[in-house]
Amino acid sequence: MGKIRTLLLVFLSAISFQLSAQITATWVPKDSLYFEQGFSPLNTNKLVAHMGTLTIKPVGNQLFDPNILNVNLSTSFQFTGPITWSNDWQTGLPVYVNQATYFTLYAVSTVKGVTQANPLWQSDGSQPLRTENGNLNVSTFTAEFYLVSDQDWWRYKSGAQYTLTSGTFGGFQVAVANSGSGYWPGNETLVPVNNNDPQVTTPLLSSGTSAPPQPVPFGQPSAPVSYLLSIYDNQSFTISQAYGSNVARVARAQLVITNAAADTTYGVHVVFSNRSNSPHFSLHLDGLSNLYAIPYTLRFNGQDVTGGSPIGWTGLGEGTFTKDIQVTRVDSFKAEMAPAGIYSDTITVNITPIDTI
Repeated sequence: MGKIRTLLLVFLSAISFQLSAQITATWVPKDSLYFEQGFSPLNTNKLVAHMGTLTIKPVGNQLFDPNILNVNLSTSFQFTGPITWSNDWQTGLPVYVNQATYFTLYAVSTVKGVTQANPLWQSDGSQPLRTENGNLNVSTFTAEFYLVSDQDWWRYKSGAQYTLTSGTFGGFQVAVANSGSGYWPGNETLVPVNNNDPQVTTPLLSSGTSAPPQPVPFGQPSAPVSYLLSIYDNQSFTISQAYGSNVARVARAQLVITNAAADTTYGVHVVFSNRSNSPHFSLHLDGLSNLYAIPYTLRFNGQDVTGGSPIGWTGLGEGTFTKDIQVTRVDSFKAEMAPAGIYSDTITVNITPIDTI
């Protein structure tokens, strides 16, 4: 009977643990970080960066003293980059020097219409996300995490990069108090984050590293310029249409450029190549390279094409651009001597963006 009693006690203990673990949390970090001027409820005179969103789902609206535990997360961070303390006496423009300044992590949350922006700088390892005592009585609690500078935002240089030189963006745990008597050892419960074990540390950064993989810019980074090439309107032609200096259109190239800056000109190198990687082109009976060949010249953008060599397509901006792909200088003697049939060639077209012009 003693052994049976022991097994029952273990089973009941396991059930109790499962019930208390029903409170859950999720952390969604920002994929990329950038600094910007502060906004309400943060200090509008400071520089801020949005780090991510923490959401806690309590059981039965019972949520007491939500905290994060900075297991390997610093309470102060130092970024180094251009800072100004004065203007040039002749030009009146700011004079910048590379210098370290400090930032603090803040949690911004709203409960029943009351918004708080609380610094997470306590040195005892437990960082309360709210200042109220007792049950918050909410079905969902959300806190947005921000870095906030000690210095005013205008001391930083717009467009400049700032590198983390002190502090650790490691990971944290989430915990809540079990009752309204306050958060203290013995009255706390660890909360699982992102369906992990409650003991698991959650990385603050999406990369999972202790520092941003790239320096953090002041200003939202623009999306990279996108180049999309498509070949359409492919058509067959009568071979005599391209004898000598005659020109026959066989397809069109369409280039779509997006995210281009309004005051910048762009371009691409276009490369045509055949299956044999030859600088010369030939039409082959049934498209088979080992059968009868009829040499021809490919033309694009007003130029004769050499296989594997780039042709520039420049003077471009945001938008859609189209150019003809043509065939000319077909060897009429070879064509007249050719066996009857269908002749074709397979051409691959690649583009490479040219550095901003």
